[in-house]
Amino acid sequence: MEPSERAPEEKKAIKQQQQTPLKKESKFIKGLRKVGFNVWLAVMIIGGALAFITALFLI
Repeated sequence: MEPSERAPEEKKAIKQQQQTPLKKESKFIKGLRKVGFNVWLAVMIIGGALAFITALFLI
């Protein structure tokens, strides 16, 4: 048989989740995050291509 009441730790966690207001991000932060991801993706693609070309020359 399971107890009908939750443990005190669970009650605290639920209260904290309910009390923390959701922060709205500014347009600047959203744009910066989007640009940052695109730059990271471009760097990873270029780095992967360079690594592939270098590996071909080393074979």
